[in-house]
Amino acid sequence: MLIEVGRVKELWRYPVKSMQGASVPEAVIERAGMLGDRNWALRDESIGELTTVRKLPKLLNYKAVYQSEPAPGNVAPVTIELPDGASVSSGDASVNGKLSDALGRPVTLWPLQPKTSLKHYRLKEPAGAAAMKKQFATKELPDFSSVSWRMMMELAIFATPLGRYHDVYPLHLLTTSSLERLRQLEPEGDFRVERFRPNLLIETSTCDVDFEEFNWVGGELHIGDTVLKVVSRTVRCSMPAQPQVSIEKDAKVLRAIEAHTQRHLGVNISVIKPGMIRVGDAVQWAPDGRSAIAKRFDNISSKIRNRAIQSSFKLIDRLGKQR
Repeated sequence: MLIEVGRVKELWRYPVKSMQGASVPEAVIERAGMLGDRNWALRDESIGELTTVRKLPKLLNYKAVYQSEPAPGNVAPVTIELPDGASVSSGDASVNGKLSDALGRPVTLWPLQPKTSLKHYRLKEPAGAAAMKKQFATKELPDFSSVSWRMMMELAIFATPLGRYHDVYPLHLLTTSSLERLRQLEPEGDFRVERFRPNLLIETSTCDVDFEEFNWVGGELHIGDTVLKVVSRTVRCSMPAQPQVSIEKDAKVLRAIEAHTQRHLGVNISVIKPGMIRVGDAVQWAPDGRSAIAKRFDNISSKIRNRAIQSSFKLIDRLGKQR
């Protein structure tokens, strides 16, 4: 059974990981995510690993745009706008020097590399419990039960999933009703969509459900000719509170999410059937049709998986101290 829950209000694509992106009227959705999304990333050569906004917040003040539309199998060149108004092309021989000077540390700009390039993705040191707490700005380890143990251990060794510059999942989705609910709960907070960097912003058709997309977890979304799996709620790091182009730092944003959603907002999405999505497309939800017994078993296995993941991160820390 398909239930119409809203329409696509905005589509967002981020050419360079952790830099500003742009809204687009339509997007090709591949198995690995939105075509052209996070096809470039910066490597911090002072530590020898890929970097993100969590380690280099200044990146949010840089904006990247494609010089030509991306095509499957190719990484299109980008132009990066610097905070001082200057710009530099990814094809410019001086691009790394200009970015390094602007950021105040040696960096290099890299197009998406194949998953076999292990050295490119590898972290300088394995990330354990302490690193994860710092990454999410929490005193306790977040709930990782929606992610496989194998993927989390991959992210303990590599900066991103091999062959992708996403944090974990191919797509991130947010609803207008969730943003509006946060504004009601914290009227002085700035909850512009740009703070949360979704790929899909859905204008929902109901106003009486708090954080409606949380209810979609486990089900499927049919949008255009795509079919998407709603995998889990999204755990938020400290990034939404950081300043961006034309957006000031706002600690109230993070406090509101912490108080009302236990640091979650939006949902993580994987791709079942690739296709095209356009602004204005209807969004239909197919609820999880499994039995109550199957769902209960999932809850039990999720708790076991989360404990196993958290124990593995703690073990990484202990092993690191022994070296």
